[in-house]
Amino acid sequence: MNIRFLLLFFVVLGCQNRPSAPMVKSSNGNINTISVVMPDMLWETEVGEAVRAAFAFPAEGLPQKEPFFDLKQIPPEVFTGFTRLSRMVLWVGFGDEVVIRTDKNRYASPQQMTVLSAPDTATLVEMILSQSPGIIKSFKAGEVAERQRRTLKSTLNQHALQDRFGIDLSIPSAYTVFKEEKSAVWFQREIRKGHVNLIVYALPRTTKLDFEQPLADIIRIRDSVGQAFIPGRLTNTHLITEAAYEPYVYKTMINGMRTVETRGTWEVKGDFMAGPFLQFVLDDKKNSRFLVMEGFVFAPTVAKRDYVFETEAIMKSMQELKKD
Repeated sequence: MNIRFLLLFFVVLGCQNRPSAPMVKSSNGNINTISVVMPDMLWETEVGEAVRAAFAFPAEGLPQKEPFFDLKQIPPEVFTGFTRLSRMVLWVGFGDEVVIRTDKNRYASPQQMTVLSAPDTATLVEMILSQSPGIIKSFKAGEVAERQRRTLKSTLNQHALQDRFGIDLSIPSAYTVFKEEKSAVWFQREIRKGHVNLIVYALPRTTKLDFEQPLADIIRIRDSVGQAFIPGRLTNTHLITEAAYEPYVYKTMINGMRTVETRGTWEVKGDFMAGPFLQFVLDDKKNSRFLVMEGFVFAPTVAKRDYVFETEAIMKSMQELKKD
C-alpha cells in the first residue's frame, strides 16, 4: 500500500477521533445594559438599592437624567439559555463565604460576568459599593470595545483626517463629512430627531492651555472654535459652552498621550438649541500640537447617553498613521 496514502489515512482518522472544542456562542445585549442576576425579593431590599445606586447613577454631562448603565434584573432560576448570553452580567447573592470573582467568556464571547457573594446583608452592600468603581471601569472598557467592533463592520473612508492630521478613527459609515477646512473636519450623522456630530481640529502647542487647571482654557477654546466653525441655524448665532452648568473635567490617557476629558452641555448663542458634548484634548508633543476631538449631540426629546457614548468609542479608536 502507498505510504503516502497510509499517512493521510491516519491523519484523517486522528482528526475524526480528536474531541472538538466546545463552540462559544456570541454574546448579546443592548449597549450599556447590565444583566443583574439576583432573586426578586433581594432586588427589593437594600441590596438591590445598593446595586441601583452603584451602577445606575445619573450619567454626567447630560441635560436630562439618564442612568450610567441600564439594569435588567433576572432571577437566578431564569438565568438559563438565551439569557446567559448577555455581554455584561452581575451576579449578586448570599453565600457562606465572601466571593469577588470575574469570569471572562463563561457562557458567551465577549462576556464579563462578575460575582459578588457574602454571608450577610451589611457585608454584601459594602462589597457592592466598594467594588463598583473597578467593575464599572472594566464593564465600560468592554462596552467601548463592543461599540468599536460593531463599527468595524462598516466604516467611513476618511481621507480628510489622514491627510490633515495623520490619524485614523473608526467612524461608522452612516456619518458624512459635513464641513471641512484646512485645520478642522466636521462629521455628522442624521438621526430621527436631530443629529450626532464629531469635530476634529488641531491647535498649536503655543495655545494657552493649563493641563493642571484646564476648565477656563477649555471653555475659552471651545467657544472661540464654535464662533469660527460651528454656526447656528440663524444668522449671527454659534455654538458655545452652556454657562448655567459647569462641565465635568478629568485627566485621562488616549493612545499614550495625556488627555483632558470634558463632559458638559452646549447651547447656541442666540437660538434655542442645546445638548450634551464630550471633548478630548490630547497633548500631542511629538507633532507639536494639541489634538482636539469632540462629539456633540442634538436630539431634543429623546435619550442622548448612547449617542454620546457612540462618539466616545469613535474618539477612543484614534490611531496615529505611521510616517514613511
